[in-house]
Amino acid sequence: MKRLPYFCVPARGFTLIEVLIAIFIGAVGLFGLAKMQALAISSSQNSGKRSLIASQVGSLASSMHANRAYWAQLITPLSFTATGTAITDATGVLDAVVASCAEKCTPEKMAAYNVKAWVTDMNQQFPTYSAKINCTAIALETPVSCQLYVTWLENTIAISKGTQAGTPSQKQSFSIFIEP
Repeated sequence: MKRLPYFCVPARGFTLIEVLIAIFIGAVGLFGLAKMQALAISSSQNSGKRSLIASQVGSLASSMHANRAYWAQLITPLSFTATGTAITDATGVLDAVVASCAEKCTPEKMAAYNVKAWVTDMNQQFPTYSAKINCTAIALETPVSCQLYVTWLENTIAISKGTQAGTPSQKQSFSIFIEP
C-alpha cells in the first residue's frame, strides 16, 4: 500500500466558514429565546394585573352585597364613574366626603365610604384605570341590577417592527354584573 505524502492528506476539522455559520445559527436561536422570555414576562405581568383587577372588582361587589340597605333599595337608576381618585355621581351621594364610618353610619354614608376606599385602592394600583357603574331596577318587584365596567391600559412587548415596545398600547376591559 502506497502512502500519500503528508501535504496530500485530507484536512480534518472545520473551516472558518463552517464555524461562522454555526455561530450565526446559534445567535439567531438565542435571540429567539430572549424574545420569548421577554414575551413570557410581559404576559405574566399582564395576567397578574388582570387577576388583581378582578379581585378589586370582587371587593366592591362584596361591599355592595354587605350594604343592601343602600344598593338593593335603589328606586331611581344610579350611574357613576371613577377615573383616578375622582368620582362623578349625579346624585351626590357616592362622591360625598366621608372620613370614617365607625359609628351610626347611614347606608348612604357607608356606600360613599366603600366606593371612595375602592377608588383610592384602584388608583394606587392601576393609575390608568377608569370605571363606570350603572344600577337599575326594571320594575319595583325586580331586584336592582348593577353593571360594573373597568378599563385600563396594559404594556405590550413588540412582536414585530410595526408595534412600539414598552408603551401602554392595549386597552383592556373587565365587566361584571352584580345584584346587591
